[in-house]
Amino acid sequence: MNRTAIFLLLPLALLCSYSSFAQPVDSVEGQGSLPTQEQAEDRPAIEEPTEYETSESPMDGPTLLMGVFIPLHDDIKEIYGSAFMLSGQYCLNMSNYMDLIGSVSYVKRSGDPYYDVPTFSSDKSSTIKIIPLEASVRRRVPLMRSPSGFVSRGLYFGAGINYILAREKIPGVLSAKGGNFGAQIFAGPQIFFTENLAFEGEIKLLLNEVGMEYENEEYSINLSALVFRVALSWYY
Repeated sequence: MNRTAIFLLLPLALLCSYSSFAQPVDSVEGQGSLPTQEQAEDRPAIEEPTEYETSESPMDGPTLLMGVFIPLHDDIKEIYGSAFMLSGQYCLNMSNYMDLIGSVSYVKRSGDPYYDVPTFSSDKSSTIKIIPLEASVRRRVPLMRSPSGFVSRGLYFGAGINYILAREKIPGVLSAKGGNFGAQIFAGPQIFFTENLAFEGEIKLLLNEVGMEYENEEYSINLSALVFRVALSWYY
């Protein structure tokens, strides 16, 4: 094989190898004919893709999260302390940078006899169940791209609204339940193991106060909390 043939075939091999990254190019006049040496020299050099320019990285998909719910209000903190939190969420990609997130979480915790007052008539623990329903907007910030072209490292942050359903059982009293709207802000890293599977960590500030009712009585509980979670996400 002479040097001219090698020179002509080399650009074609490069184009095939990096077809997922290359920018669209105009077709050569005369279909089926190889480009001349002059056309090959005039052809612009292949450029590396810029941020999200040619990325085909999938961003819709479900996430399973596990973490800890840490109450911020002194009363709830003293009665129940921290609790395990299990969550599921779904990501709906809206643009190269923005996602809509819908999630549901579950927290159940037994606590010291309610307020641990000496005159309390039972030594049984009180219990609380918390179900936060959340809708959020998330902004992704890419930091690193893998050799195959998708963003493999990044950060995200976001905010949204929530509706928390709560049920509390105090020994000797009928179960109280209630619900109310609140808000949340959050941030964390996003690390892709493959083009589809990602690890995510998250710190979230949950802000909510719920009015509780039982029989004809009412009271409120402050369920504002700091939440630390880790997650595995599958995007497609």
